[in-house]
Amino acid sequence: MASARNRLIEGMLAHYPFVLKNFRTYLSNIYRRKILGTNVVAPYSAIFYATHKCNLDCTYCTQKNPEVFSEELDTERTIEIFRRIRKDVDTLLITGGECLMRKDIEELVRAAKRDCGFRSVVMVTNGVLLDKRQPIFEHLNGLIVSLDAITHDPSEPMSKSAQIPKVLDNLMLAKSKLPPGAITLSCVLELWNLDEAERILEFCRQHDFQFSVQSAQNNGKHPNFTYLKDARYQAFVDKLIDMRKSGAARINGTPKLLNTLLRFEEFKCYPTMFPRVYPNGDVFYPCEVLRKIAGNVLEDGSISKAFKRGKKLYGETPACKNNCFLFGNVLSSYYVEDFWGLAGDTVRRG
Repeated sequence: MASARNRLIEGMLAHYPFVLKNFRTYLSNIYRRKILGTNVVAPYSAIFYATHKCNLDCTYCTQKNPEVFSEELDTERTIEIFRRIRKDVDTLLITGGECLMRKDIEELVRAAKRDCGFRSVVMVTNGVLLDKRQPIFEHLNGLIVSLDAITHDPSEPMSKSAQIPKVLDNLMLAKSKLPPGAITLSCVLELWNLDEAERILEFCRQHDFQFSVQSAQNNGKHPNFTYLKDARYQAFVDKLIDMRKSGAARINGTPKLLNTLLRFEEFKCYPTMFPRVYPNGDVFYPCEVLRKIAGNVLEDGSISKAFKRGKKLYGETPACKNNCFLFGNVLSSYYVEDFWGLAGDTVRRG
């Protein structure tokens, strides 16, 4: 017991900026929920969609043109969006579409880190264009590369499978440029790619990459419960949880969180914890899936003010019956409902 307590204390000291931020947010959310009686919790990290253009055509994607479109602003106004976002959060995740298709992405990443002062800047990409955008590495704290297969299949040129050799080369390039532990491979599970997910997991173990996973959603909104009837799917989930418990691989999420996420167990979502901002500055309330816009950070001045406006327009965050089993949504539940378990697990792993 003493050794476990000592490891926890050592982990908290080693991660003191992370721990301090989390305690502040945790206490703020207690006040909001218990005193103010609202489930509109404090923003923790913002997600900015740099573009909805993409050079691939993944079947499960819900964030690409023409299905979704938002006007991209020029570099100066986009950086101003970052400044407004920075008033509420110190962590920025830049995604798309494929964000590396923006011609000014190097300048945007540099400005987010150096001019706007985000403590952490993380990018999500399919990895195809990384070698063309090498200046970004200097300003990134983390890189998330989405990968649903690792076996080369050139039969569909717009699929990720067709781009595997290029992506693997770029992953090795990124590994040489970024700090240890900075790279995550994110895999969307479907029944067709379970074997590929196993190979991606092993690839992560070989190269000390983090493995992150969630299941493809029906229409981007609802879980596919037929997965739970598939013995191979259930066996893979069991394997992930066992490996996460034993520390055999770097897998994103606690064992309990993974079980909730991949077996579609009930959870309460707190979507305002990870606000989503579109290229034109629109802020969604309470979440992007419901397609309700709270306001615009350029007009309202901050995410908090946009949320305040959104709450007046749409009321409290709804109790969704068909939850979107996206990693961030489930993470928000564990952060609010099981903060101590999540925090203890995180610092011990460090």
